Amino acid sequence: MYYYIVNPAAGRSQTKNVQEKIRARLDELGIRGEWVKTTGPGEASKMAAAAAAKGHTTVVAVGGDDTVNEVINGLTAHDNVAIGIIPLGSANRLATQLGIVDWRQACEVLAARRLTPYCLIAAGQKFFLSTLTLGFETDLDKNVDTTETGWKARAGQLRAGWGHARNFRTLRCRINVDDQYKLECDVFSLSIANQKFLNPLADNRLIVALSDHPGHSLQLGSYLWRTLGSRVAGSKTSNEPAGLLEETATTRFLAHRVVIETDPVTGIMVDGKVAGRTPIAIRLTDRRVRFITEKVVADFKGAVGPKIKS
Repeated sequence: MYYYIVNPAAGRSQTKNVQEKIRARLDELGIRGEWVKTTGPGEASKMAAAAAAKGHTTVVAVGGDDTVNEVINGLTAHDNVAIGIIPLGSANRLATQLGIVDWRQACEVLAARRLTPYCLIAAGQKFFLSTLTLGFETDLDKNVDTTETGWKARAGQLRAGWGHARNFRTLRCRINVDDQYKLECDVFSLSIANQKFLNPLADNRLIVALSDHPGHSLQLGSYLWRTLGSRVAGSKTSNEPAGLLEETATTRFLAHRVVIETDPVTGIMVDGKVAGRTPIAIRLTDRRVRFITEKVVADFKGAVGPKIKS
């Protein structure tokens, strides 16, 4: 029993143009199901919860990261419901990390129905699956438009990002880790993710990555290229958030709960969406969601996840 929640605003007119094609392909695969459209922010969460209450076993977000995040938050009390994605629009980091690059492939993935369980992360009262950021990367998302594609747009994004990076002041961070030790440092960028989402064979645990300001011009240029690339739909680096997290970090540690304070107070971004300000507590929860992913490999506990390229 598939239930499709469509964000008509994703990709501007893209949804309207491909909607019938998507429906036709889903019908061919025997998984057409019920199809509903959102009309405003937050509605996808309500629709997802209502679908689960009606007995639907699969809820599919048709849109970008915002739509997926809303569906996740609508299903936190329904771990028996599988979540799928049909990516539309420019912000599809979650889909690409799960091995899904376009709507055509997404339809095939949904039909195969390979499930991977993940523990959700809570940031305050909101839940998320992939990555929380604060510092330069979050500020970059608010000040540089990455929705446009093509070389001219990319060059403009790099110019804007370069100027923003040169003027960005590091944040003074105080981090309480599992109530066991405290860390105080100046941070250019901070990222938090579930390490199992980055590596399906790993345990569910928070990986916290702190980055210093890239002092050398070449380092800054390389950092901007990869950071902007991870935000641009269709770019060669758009499906490499795990590599980006590893390559840009100067300090990394694992935790189950962290409390972050910053000076000055700053905004945070969760799964590509602004979701609050510091101070904030981030914790790994025991609430699980099951995602329909592209390729699978069994881990030692019998769970499955995307196949890792050697």
